[in-house]
Formats: sequence, structure tokens, C-alpha cells
Amino acid sequence: MKKITFIIICVLATAAAYAQAPKDSTVNIIAYWNAGEKYAYEYSAEEYKVVNGDTTEVSYSNSIQIYEILEATETSYKISVTYKDEYSSDPLNNTLNALLEERYGDPKVIATTDQNGSLLKIDNVQELSDQIVSILDEVVDIMMKNDEGSEIAEEQKAYVRNYLKEMFSNPETVMSIFAEDIGRVLYFHGCGLELDKEYTGQIEVPSIFPGVDQLIPADLTIWADSEYTDEYSTVCRSKTSISTESLRNFLSEYYIQSIKNARETGLTEGNLEETIAEVQKVVNEIEGSMNEYLTGEIHATGWPLNVIYDKIVHIKVEDQDQYKNTSWKLKIIIPSKEE
Repeated sequence: MKKITFIIICVLATAAAYAQAPKDSTVNIIAYWNAGEKYAYEYSAEEYKVVNGDTTEVSYSNSIQIYEILEATETSYKISVTYKDEYSSDPLNNTLNALLEERYGDPKVIATTDQNGSLLKIDNVQELSDQIVSILDEVVDIMMKNDEGSEIAEEQKAYVRNYLKEMFSNPETVMSIFAEDIGRVLYFHGCGLELDKEYTGQIEVPSIFPGVDQLIPADLTIWADSEYTDEYSTVCRSKTSISTESLRNFLSEYYIQSIKNARETGLTEGNLEETIAEVQKVVNEIEGSMNEYLTGEIHATGWPLNVIYDKIVHIKVEDQDQYKNTSWKLKIIIPSKEE
């Protein structure tokens, strides 16, 4: 639920492109689930940013997430995810959670996936959208409370309210909030992995470079680790990476295409070539990379016992050297029982 705050503060809907692991029928090491199965997980996350050696931002959050299989067929699952005891280092996020819980109880998402766990839709997306929209007036008042009494502030409030209401009325925005949570449990589900065999490919992930909102190609490797695998559980790992060379190639194509599109505003052929050369020079001096690691210990029943995620993004432009680390852990508690 922390993502609701992020979207509101940025006034920007950021889709969570959470790629599913590749499926291979060679060795099906992951079991499938049955209707009625229900497990609870403890989720904790931390994020921090380091700029030129100084830590500038630190945030954390945690919650209990309860997953239940409502329906299971040969081709799909219907799953519910209930959120409890949500807490964040961001006071605004805690306020949002409190407003939603007070008015509607513990948030519950109902989702449909295919048999391999790929998200197809969120069944109650309209209900979730209506709930979020219903508290936006209070949220905006809290965000801008220091500007009470200002005529300009009231105009700004009206603008922000309308903008956010329009945004959260869009089912895709709401779906993006919860897609990543569902992906954490289902990432390795249905995989057929031969022990120690590396499966490689390329996927698209959200850009790691500030100001660029397009998806960027990344290299993916996934494998089952025999060293830690036994009859009780299978350890699956994945690594997603973007090298400096790949980032430069992507940025070069992105900016050059943007410049070419700008020819309609009056750039001459000579100015176009000169501008492209200057941009290419700047891009070639950029250093940047991403390394994303995911490890899941999957029980023989197909339910994750532990999932650990760590992502390190490094961007260096001129005299600014920045690292951003995002990590989270998902740990099974006990088979969830009705309270």
C-alpha cells in the first residue's frame, strides 16, 4: 500500500512491471495449489539512497499479507490478498492506511492469474478504486494543511483533487499498486527448472535513468540451486541486470529519437546533426548499472517459505554519483486460520 503514497506525492501513476519468470516444462519442480489453501506472510522492505557518499534518503515499511486460493482450475487461479498491520516510516502513508482501514476494514485484493501465476486481472479493481477516491479529499487536506487560508492553496487543492481522482479512477493505476505484491509470491510459481541449468533471456523493466519513462531491456538469468535443494524445498534464484553499455545504448536511441521528433519544431538538418553529436558525447560519459537479485525457497507444496529481494542501481552523471538500494523480505508465518 506504500505505493499509493508514492503516486500521490509524485502525482504520477507508475506502473509496476513485474516480469514473470520463464516457464519450462522440462522438469516441473513447483507444485500447484488447490482451492482453500491459505498462508500468511510477514513482509518488510527498506530503501535508501546514497549521493556522493552521503545517505540522503531512508525509508522502510512492513505488513502482514494473507494469501488465499479462492478458486483453482487447470488454467487459472482466483486469489485473495488481505493486508494487516501495515506500518511505514512515512507518516502520510500511515494516515492513508488508517483512513482506508477505518472506513472499509483491512484492504483485500481479489486477483485472477493463469496457471503459472501471471497476473491477468484484479477482479475487485473498481471497488478498490472507489475506496481510494473516497478518501482523496482528506488526503489532499492533510498534504497541504500548512497552506490553509491561502486562496492560491485552495485553487491548488482543487486541481490536485481533480487530478488524483481522475488518476485513481483508472483501473490500470490501481492494478499497478498491487501487481508487485502478487508477483512476490507467484514469481517462481509453475516453473520447470532443471537443477543448476541457467535459463537466460531478455525482459523489459522500468527505466533506471531519471526523467526517462520508457521500459529498458535487461538481461535475465534464472536457475534452481541444487546446493540448497532437497525433498523439502527448492531454492530458485534469478538475476536481472543492466550494464553501463546497455544503458548508454538505450539512452542514445531514446534521446536521438526525441531530437529527431523535434525537427517539426524547426530544427534544421545542420542543427540536428550538431545536437545529436552533443547528446551522444554526454551519453557516452554516463555511468550506470542495475543488478537485481531474487531468491526464493519454495516448499514442495508450491508455497514460498522465504523470498529475498535486493536491487542496486548506480547512476553517475558528471559530478553526481548516486546509489539506490531497494530490498525486501517475505517470510511465511504459519498456515493462516480464520480469526
